[in-house]
Amino acid sequence: MKHTALVKLFLALPITLFILLFGTNTRTIVPYSTTEEINSNTRIDNLSPFPDSDGDGLTDDIDEDDDNDGIPDLFEDGCEVSTGFGTPPPSLGSTNYVTSIYTNYSGFWSSSVGALNTTSYDNVSELLAFTVGSQTYATGVGATAMIDTDSNGFYDNVDTDGDTVGDLTVVETSWTALRPVTSITSGVRLEGRAIDGNTSNAVGPQLTSGGIPFNPYLYQGERGLDMGYAIANIDNAWYFSLGGTNTAAYGDGEMDILLTQGAQLGSGLNYNRLHLLDEDGNYLGNGVEVNWNDTPVVGNSNVDQYNANDSSSGRNQKKNIRLAAVELSEFGLTAAERAKAIIFRLEISANADPIFFVVNDKSFYTGCTPLDSDGDGIPNSLDLDSDNDGIYDGIEAGHGKTLVDGQVTGSVGTDGIPDSVQATGQFDNGTINYQINDSDTDNTFDFLSSDSDADGCTDVIEAGFLDPDNDAILGNSPVSIDSWGVIINQGGYTGTKDGNTNAVPDYQEASAAPTITMEPQDTIIFDGNSGSISVTASNTAQYQWQISTDGGTSFSDIIDFASYTGIQTATLTIRNANMEFNGLEFRVILSNEGYVCSSPIISESVVLDIRIKTMITNRKITYRIHKA
Repeated sequence: MKHTALVKLFLALPITLFILLFGTNTRTIVPYSTTEEINSNTRIDNLSPFPDSDGDGLTDDIDEDDDNDGIPDLFEDGCEVSTGFGTPPPSLGSTNYVTSIYTNYSGFWSSSVGALNTTSYDNVSELLAFTVGSQTYATGVGATAMIDTDSNGFYDNVDTDGDTVGDLTVVETSWTALRPVTSITSGVRLEGRAIDGNTSNAVGPQLTSGGIPFNPYLYQGERGLDMGYAIANIDNAWYFSLGGTNTAAYGDGEMDILLTQGAQLGSGLNYNRLHLLDEDGNYLGNGVEVNWNDTPVVGNSNVDQYNANDSSSGRNQKKNIRLAAVELSEFGLTAAERAKAIIFRLEISANADPIFFVVNDKSFYTGCTPLDSDGDGIPNSLDLDSDNDGIYDGIEAGHGKTLVDGQVTGSVGTDGIPDSVQATGQFDNGTINYQINDSDTDNTFDFLSSDSDADGCTDVIEAGFLDPDNDAILGNSPVSIDSWGVIINQGGYTGTKDGNTNAVPDYQEASAAPTITMEPQDTIIFDGNSGSISVTASNTAQYQWQISTDGGTSFSDIIDFASYTGIQTATLTIRNANMEFNGLEFRVILSNEGYVCSSPIISESVVLDIRIKTMITNRKITYRIHKA
């Protein structure tokens, strides 16, 4: 299954989960032609990024929506794999427990196993360094306590007493939090009690509210390492695509992955399980498990707790903090497997409450290669029509905002995402206020699918556009596209068709060709009476009954509303039939305007038999005589 990842998770360096959302205004279109076949999902190598592709004032490396279509790059570039790969192999236990942590809480704060800081942090507290075994690792977060004595760009000392002199030597590493794309909408959110400005009451969540996914709790602060936020009770598993694993990091004795537990442990199992897979979804080596029940407490926090509905579930709650690290060699990979590790699976038990998930930037290649779903040479994050179906991505995504040439207009915050697709008060936290459409729930977003409703009729056709060569791409291939991936001179990019006028575009509403399950039957009606002819059918939106007066040689639509009712329904009623109706033939034409890939279906023709009904009464006995 070749990297058909649908959603991009951003991890700035290693797993490159940090990339995301934004948008806005003008651009220069430079048309060019592509004669290559446009198909499947291909990866682009050696991409030269634009400094600020959408002109919103944010360069692409920090802009989370490089084409300003209202869809975060995270979801467009496909760095998270959203499908499972079967049952993972057993996991071996890891015991690389963190024994000391150093943060910038109140300037500088540290705590160690066996010598816990008597002050529990209750506000912003970014992780500066941590100790595993005999090594202390710098995280790359800048602070007054961090010193780069050799000016090589990496911190190698910590000033623990504030005299500007390094007191603790650290390994020159940098670490980045993973940023899962999977929407986290259930569980309990934890925020340092002082973050809301009130240490005695939980006045409401400050980071996300009003149903916005809780994802930002896992990547706040510099490098995503703010320990002031956490999430509890989010039992789940994520699959992250990597740009690759640095084989030189395998077995070098340096930690590669950092895991966290930021709330009280529940009864039973409390674990994180990690696995590596190749691009085809095959598990590599063994799994690695961190058992939080065996992991010592390294510090404490004071937090307020909020339920999914934003109500308080606790205030000024003291929580234990546990951290553990994993080295790549613990996965037991062969030499051949080390080069193939490109997917990372992280499983979290219900009571393993994460503060963040972190990886060593030297251990995994930065980011994943941008996805180009339609193979037109433009990555999805810069492509306003990622599947070349003639429908702008911003339309297919479903945010409902007015587009100008495929882009959302209006203000953009520091995350690069148009404010209009974010909740009020959440403009700069990398979230959006809508669920991206996946009409057939197949884990492929509509803007990446050529048949969004999986009904066998492609989006380009159901949208009402032309596809003469029937390749699911707008117009006749090869096509010409502009610098934003929009097909030119082939039509498209106008309002999409809604044949049954139910406010759901046909390309997002699964349908099928009409099917007759019971044909009309020859019918007898007595002279002067009424009768009916019916058809039973499915997937039918329109009926049109027809009549033949020449024995079935020709038919015409019935327009005689005095003699017939139900002319455009499943049942045709013939009123006050007389002998002039005898021998007429009828049929019905069925169509489904919501499914343009089928032609109207014509039923079998049936004959109307008019009979005379006469009553003779003799000696109080009534006889009925029927005549043909």
